[in-house]
Order: sequence, then structure tokens, then C-alpha cells
Amino acid sequence: MNKVFPYNEEVETLLNKAKKYFHLSMNGIAAEKMASLGYKLNYGVPIMRIKEISAEFPSNPLFVEHAWWSGCRELMILASFLLEKDMNKNDLQKDKIEEFASQLFNIELCEQFSKNFLSKISYIDNQGNDRSCQKSQEVSKLLISRREQSNSKYLIATGYINLANLLLTKAEYDSQFDESIQPYILKDAYDNSYVIYNSLSSFLRIKARKYPKEMEQFIQQLDLSKGSSVRYIFEEVNTELKYGTI
Repeated sequence: MNKVFPYNEEVETLLNKAKKYFHLSMNGIAAEKMASLGYKLNYGVPIMRIKEISAEFPSNPLFVEHAWWSGCRELMILASFLLEKDMNKNDLQKDKIEEFASQLFNIELCEQFSKNFLSKISYIDNQGNDRSCQKSQEVSKLLISRREQSNSKYLIATGYINLANLLLTKAEYDSQFDESIQPYILKDAYDNSYVIYNSLSSFLRIKARKYPKEMEQFIQQLDLSKGSSVRYIFEEVNTELKYGTI
């Protein structure tokens, strides 16, 4: 999806300010190595430096949208840090998240979109209960189920990456929720897209640390004769179950 934005002087000022920061922190060697990732522009700035730069910018939803749709690596990652500030002010809008997710086109963006924003979404229900983890799990399922979009493999990957991040960071992770995505998991275990089966493997590996019996039962039902992707997942999860993180 491409967006055309009308000229906005404040936004242009902020965009130029950000680009000056990026130019000063530019790493030409890193930028060259990341040239194949599909960005329209890439300064090679480290993630931690982009995070530091994000602290210099106010909450401005229009600027975030301009930055995210720019195609510039650093602006897009900057936007992922600022999204939480902007979108957590109001009730979570799934269609808005889907709109932003439509721009995901490589694993780095998937990881940053999850780590900096999606795994941190906050949502307070009418009873005053914090349901941030539950809502983030629901959005993960939404992305995993989006099979018709042109960038569906990156949506699916982001869903699994986000569930992995939630498992690592949220004590209130609802493991029973995963039953609702079991049909997708079983299908994706046999998908030949590296983007999909690698992200799924990472999620299942982390889950094996917390729910070993469940994961032992899961890998036993896999048909290893159906391709290299399912064998990869089996080996990764089985190694985790046997030896843990080395």
C-alpha cells in the first residue's frame, strides 16, 4: 500500500530533523550490507541509536505515518518506537494496526514492529483491567490469519515473532490462547517459505522452554516426510527440549 500525504510544514520539519540525525550517525558499510533488504533509503544507523533519536521527537501521529510510509529504514524504525506513544492514547484500533502492518516487507521490520510497539500495546477495558498481553495476542492471531495480503508471509512472521516476544516478556501470557491458532501452526510448519517457518520455529522453541510437555506432544505429531521446513522445526524444538539454550 502506498500513501500520498498532503504537504505539512510541521511534519516536513520533523522529517528533515530526523534525517539530519541519521546522516550524522550514518554507517556506510552497514548501509551497503543492508542494501538488499528493500528499503528506498538506508543510512545504516544502529537500532540503539535510532531509539536514542526517537526520544528527541514529540508524539505526532501524522509524522509517524509519514515516517512509516517513507520507505526509509531509519524513519520506519523510528516510527515503530513512536507508535506506542501515539496509538496507546486511545482504544486499540485493529484496522489501524493492520494498515501499518501492510508495509512490512522484511524480517528486520517485522522484529522492530513487534519489539518496539506490538508487544507493548496497552489496552484498558471498561472495568479498568489492563489487558495488554491479551490484546497483543489477539492482534498476533489477526496477522497470522491474514493469508490473502501481498505481504502475507511477513504478516504471519510478525504474528509469530510477537508471540515469542510476549512469551519472553509477559508473565500473564495465556498459553491456552495458542489453541486457537493451532490450525495455522500446523499448516505453517509445512510451509516452504523460510520467513514463515523460521519465525514459527523461534516461537515454538521459546514456548518449549516454558511448556516442554506440550511441545513434546506437538513435535511428535509432525510428519517429517513432508519437507525440509517441518524437519527444521522438529530439530530446533527437539534440541531445545533436550539441551535448552546453549
